[in-house]
Amino acid sequence: MRDFRIVVAAHGELAPALLSTAELICGRIDDAVAVGLDPSDSPETFLERLLAAVGDPGAPVLILTDLAGGTPHNVACVAAKRLAQAVCLSGINLAVLIEAATTLETLDDESVGRLLASGREALVDATQVLSTRSP
Repeated sequence: MRDFRIVVAAHGELAPALLSTAELICGRIDDAVAVGLDPSDSPETFLERLLAAVGDPGAPVLILTDLAGGTPHNVACVAAKRLAQAVCLSGINLAVLIEAATTLETLDDESVGRLLASGREALVDATQVLSTRSP
C-alpha cells in the first residue's frame, strides 16, 4: 500500500485529465488529487490551492507537474520547500502517474529513480520503431 499522497499540478485542465485518464486505465487512485492552474490564478492563489491539496504538511507527498519552468512547476517547488517530505517531479506523462499510483509504496531514492526511468522509457519514436520492422 502506498504511503504517500499524489498531487498532479499542471496548466489548465491537464491535471484533472491526466488523473481521470490514469483512473480509466487502472481504476480509482486513492489519495490522489489534481490541481489545475486557472487563467485567473496568481502564483500565490495557485500555491494556496496546491498546499490545500497536499493536506498534512508533515506527510509524504509526490507532486507531479507538467512542464519544468512553468508556473505549476515553480509553485510546486516553493511548496516542496515548505513541506517536510515532498518530492517534486516535472515533465510527467501518463506512464509516470500510473507507475507512481500502482507500483510504488514509498518515496525513497530508488522509487523516484524508477519514476524518472518510467517517464523516459514512455517517450519513443514510434516511426523509428515501425521503420525497423519488416513488412
